[in-house]
Amino acid sequence: MSYHILIADDATMNRSLIRDILSKSLPKVEFAEAANGEEVLEIVQFSQVDLIILDLVMPIMDGYEVLRWLKKHPEFHDIPVIVNSAITEIRSIEQTLKEGAVDYFTKPLSPNDMQIILPLKAKNALLLYEQQKTIVALNRQISEELKNANTFANIMLPKEKGFNQVDLFLKYFPSLGIGGDFFDCVELDGKVHFMIADVTGHGIAAGMASSMVKVLYRRIIEKNNILPHEILEEMNQSIFKIFDFAGKDNYFVFTAFVGILEHGTLQYANAGHPYPMIYLAKSDNLVEIKQNGFLVGMLNNVGYATEYYELNQGDIIFLYTDGLFGACEGKDFTGWEKVFLLSRQLSKVIKVNPKEFLDELFYAFHMIHKSNQTNFTDDVAMMLLRVK
Repeated sequence: MSYHILIADDATMNRSLIRDILSKSLPKVEFAEAANGEEVLEIVQFSQVDLIILDLVMPIMDGYEVLRWLKKHPEFHDIPVIVNSAITEIRSIEQTLKEGAVDYFTKPLSPNDMQIILPLKAKNALLLYEQQKTIVALNRQISEELKNANTFANIMLPKEKGFNQVDLFLKYFPSLGIGGDFFDCVELDGKVHFMIADVTGHGIAAGMASSMVKVLYRRIIEKNNILPHEILEEMNQSIFKIFDFAGKDNYFVFTAFVGILEHGTLQYANAGHPYPMIYLAKSDNLVEIKQNGFLVGMLNNVGYATEYYELNQGDIIFLYTDGLFGACEGKDFTGWEKVFLLSRQLSKVIKVNPKEFLDELFYAFHMIHKSNQTNFTDDVAMMLLRVK
């Protein structure tokens, strides 16, 4: 690998000396020279530069101005700069270090400086820059992979239109571009099957796991007359069959709420998920669905229970994941109480505009996080089903 070093000094002898020193200690190095700051800017804009040896006192444009210009331009501000000047200007060198220079040396150079110090400083600066470029490239690659994964995840999300028995409203906020929160809603044989789940972890791994949950869920609900507790039990058993490590280190566990709506009758079962809520249109009241159970993937052969609730036209089922209240409530399960309180305050909104309700509730928790100097650190998923 060849490095490109720019030596900027108004004295030809100084440039030649530095070039001679570095050419002997650094293999495969190409040099460029500049006699003033304007030449430095021209070279960095049209040539590859991996390190700048910058004199502070130069005509036309001095080293201070060059350093400030480099740091103001994102495409150049990471290029390492080693400043050099007379020993009497040590305070100025201190200032340039504060402004972004990575190192310095003083003139005149001693024999020790020429043989050891300057070559070592240059090697360290080049190594640092090479590592920074590698990190930037990896971050760019990861960002692109997250973007592609997020596109795939959005494709996997249910569509809000096309249901005969319900109106569906969704809001999804993955904390890392893609997350482990998952919801689904599908109409089969006159029944509306829906589920919300929260897979352990964040990012690509959690996103892959949530995709597996969706595939598993879709396969199970195709069975005739299956009940919510049977869906959870079969999902739990399937995970223990697929993964040998299930239940040991809790690597693949998730909370889930499963529901089936048929002609106004809601059947549901809960696996450790925060309590959903039902908005009752006739009484303009909001009630909790208080049922709990073991997380899926935690214990083998665990049982769940199906319960029932009668709904009327205009009633709304509201489901969400704990990322909504996590940071402001210490991720305590009882954080649902804060969700319930704020939801009740927005009950007039949910009746008129469910989509706006989701946006306002999300914003309310955003402001709570902001006041606590936190942010959403977990994925957030919210789903509303309004009975037609």
